[in-house]
Amino acid sequence: MLRWAEVNLDRLFKNYREVEKLSKGKGIFAVVKANAYGHGSVEVARFLQSRTNVSGFAVATYGEGAELLLAGIERPILVMSSTVEEGKDFLKEPSLIPVVYDFKELSLVKELNVPFHVKVDTGMGRLGFLKEEWGELLSQLKGSKVKGVMTHFCCAEERREITEKQLDEFKSFVRELQKLVPEPLVVHAENSAALSLKLNSVLTHCRVGLALYGSRPTPSYPAELEQVMEVKAKVLTVKELPPGYSISYSATYTTKGRERIAVIAFGYADGYPRELSNRGKVLIEGKECPVRGRVCMDMLITSVPEEVKKGSVATLFGKGLTFEEVARECRTIPYELMCRISQRVERVYRGV
Repeated sequence: MLRWAEVNLDRLFKNYREVEKLSKGKGIFAVVKANAYGHGSVEVARFLQSRTNVSGFAVATYGEGAELLLAGIERPILVMSSTVEEGKDFLKEPSLIPVVYDFKELSLVKELNVPFHVKVDTGMGRLGFLKEEWGELLSQLKGSKVKGVMTHFCCAEERREITEKQLDEFKSFVRELQKLVPEPLVVHAENSAALSLKLNSVLTHCRVGLALYGSRPTPSYPAELEQVMEVKAKVLTVKELPPGYSISYSATYTTKGRERIAVIAFGYADGYPRELSNRGKVLIEGKECPVRGRVCMDMLITSVPEEVKKGSVATLFGKGLTFEEVARECRTIPYELMCRISQRVERVYRGV
């Protein structure tokens, strides 16, 4: 292998236990959309189903949900951001649960007579019924197969006061809905960041992704997490360039003296940010090696010490180069970097 991502399932298990402590007895929906943030949705879901009491899984599309069903996942799978039209051929499966967010979707799930969760918008401004629609919504939910209710916090990692306001709005809707539904509802809103706020509420479940994969939503996050994925690639060649020699496209870096460089089999097509051209670093043989020149589609170039040879292994993301640290350098978020790791980077599962 020239490029691969080591997914350490023993760390995933440890992180799950940390999330359990924060959840204070709530059920946990593991978020495995977008290929489990690049970690491999099937493998992650199978592992959690076999080793934990995870309540279910959350995906974005019916295609993602169907992939889990075919892989033998039996626990409930929430489909959070799709359409019933897309999923109508899959909804015969009782474990695939649509999330309904407007009246058209509600009409369709009622026609199909399938269980569903309903989403209300308490401040995200994205999917969900607005407060002015709640009266009509409650009327239309009478006699339906609604089994759960959810909302989405917009800034739990930044603005507690906004999160608490959203929660108060949500609780008011949940109380009215509970009057109409004879059996207990699944009620969920908390993400990884919100779990740390220890909010008193009507919530029965939480939806957790980022913390499971070992990244902290805030610097002071009260959990001992380990990054699950380490991304590595081999050195294709090593050579020494003379003074005044330019490196990579657009000649944005020129050697000042003789410089030993390594060409690494990993580029922006694999998920390394082009923003880190002339700014990033990788770890080879335990040493930090700065990126020289523009990151290419399939390769990047670093300055290296003598001990680095052809075939040496470079760590792009891992211990000492976490997704959190690199995200700060790129002015983005760990989620994006995880999801960027492309399909041609082979996943290798450890600690099974």
